Amino acid sequence: MRNKVAFITASPMTVKAFLIPFITELAKRYEIHVISSWQGNESFLPEGVKMVDFPIKREPSIFDDLLSLVQLIRILKAEKYDIVHSFTPKAGFIGQIASFLSGVKLRFHTFTGQVWATQTGLTRFFLKSLDKITAFLATSVLVDSPSQESFLIENKVVLPCKSQVLGQGSISGVNLSKFQYSQEKSDKIRSKLQLSGDEFVFLYAGRLKIDKGVPELLTAFKNVAKKIPAVLVIVGADEDGLLPEVNKTEGAIFCGFSDDISAYFSAADLLCLPSHREGFGNVVIEAAACGLPTLASRIYGLSDAIVDNETGILHQVKDAKDIEFKMLSLCQNKPQLEMMSERALQRVYSEFSEHVIVEEFIKFYELQERKLPK
Repeated sequence: MRNKVAFITASPMTVKAFLIPFITELAKRYEIHVISSWQGNESFLPEGVKMVDFPIKREPSIFDDLLSLVQLIRILKAEKYDIVHSFTPKAGFIGQIASFLSGVKLRFHTFTGQVWATQTGLTRFFLKSLDKITAFLATSVLVDSPSQESFLIENKVVLPCKSQVLGQGSISGVNLSKFQYSQEKSDKIRSKLQLSGDEFVFLYAGRLKIDKGVPELLTAFKNVAKKIPAVLVIVGADEDGLLPEVNKTEGAIFCGFSDDISAYFSAADLLCLPSHREGFGNVVIEAAACGLPTLASRIYGLSDAIVDNETGILHQVKDAKDIEFKMLSLCQNKPQLEMMSERALQRVYSEFSEHVIVEEFIKFYELQERKLPK
């Protein structure tokens, strides 16, 4: 009889974006259920994998969260899972408590960045405490970058003996058949955006949020655009009401959300990711697979995704002047940009392919499975 595994996430989009390769491979060996807020979403899961609807809200709510906890305990006790694996902070906190109380033998959680890393005072203490509880109740913890693991150990959130990083990091690696340079896609995007071909194309790909460093990027770009022909293409949803500022920035082009971000990677000259916090920054290695180097903040996670001055450039966090200086220096040094493009591509193929990370994930499960009673 095959062992029974439950993946728990707050949103099905986490599953779709990162977990399908793992689920597909694990389903060959285990009975897999995916517990999430499906709420009428159509299944995109591999054949034979069961959807289990579990309403959970992203926003904190003591009453709603207690109801979610009780409902999850019922699900776990009824299904009698051998392994539960949680992702995302809230699903991890509720999922690990429910798994522990339900007597699940193997309880895994994956950390992909800490909301509290940029917080202070009581907010930091409270959110950090939730992560500590999650890590304490889990029997094993995966972390998606070496520097993030060091950060969690230094902050006494996880124990070295309970945590590990798969390969060189990243939550799921890069699908190299999906992310690759395309001249055809590049031409199509440049035509759509009415670019002449003379401009240097900076790209920001991600949610428009203050803690993603978008305000500093806009400030830096305004000064860069005064000195050279350049555009800043922004792809992603506006979550912090930053669109009015984007629209006021000459040369900035807002494109909204895209299902084919690789097309924008192909059309750009440099990816900019000035985040204040980041788990690993999968977008960096996805861009690298398309031959696009990255200018990003010198923070944990991103310092693993980028080899400074080789596959990209790191700048001081929240420092618009440093961002501006490095944007200009890269615009004016085409040989360096080409060198970084080649090395970024080589590194993705050798260290961050989806195949490599999935293989490490399966090894982790096989090793942990030995702890289950026969």
